[in-house]
Amino acid sequence: MSKHGIDIIRFLKWRKKAKNKTINIRLYEIIYVGVLMLWSKKNKPPIENVIYQYITRDEYEKELASGKLFEKLLLEIRETPCEDNSGYYLENSSEILSFDEYKKLSDVKDKLIKRLSTNKKVGRYVAILEICKEYYNWVVDKKREDLEDITKAYNFETTARPPMEI
Repeated sequence: MSKHGIDIIRFLKWRKKAKNKTINIRLYEIIYVGVLMLWSKKNKPPIENVIYQYITRDEYEKELASGKLFEKLLLEIRETPCEDNSGYYLENSSEILSFDEYKKLSDVKDKLIKRLSTNKKVGRYVAILEICKEYYNWVVDKKREDLEDITKAYNFETTARPPMEI
């Protein structure tokens, strides 16, 4: 396993605690983090190169296009039902995901898998780039909100931007 910089480790910790993720963002995060880890492992080359490497790896088919990574997320969520049967408790962010939100997450996952399963490399590339951009923009907006919130205590580790810019 390669060593990742402190900025990446801090970002990975932040993203687990981030609240109010939309259904799409919860799924897009899986892809963004995968690209981020490859980017770090390859010594931070241009994002275009990383995305191309990402879509041509064997793992793309086995884990992403097959839906295994998304199923892992759904399984983790299903393993934490609320005691009052109101949904699922998300431990890291201390949020509750309702049963309706879970169903929508599953439906969006199916559409996303279809989008990512194309055999055309250009289609894969465009899909991954668009997803990473949307997630990146959400992170920037969320971090800006968090940093402006005077009720939250932050330390020197808080940064305004994710480590990999899109």
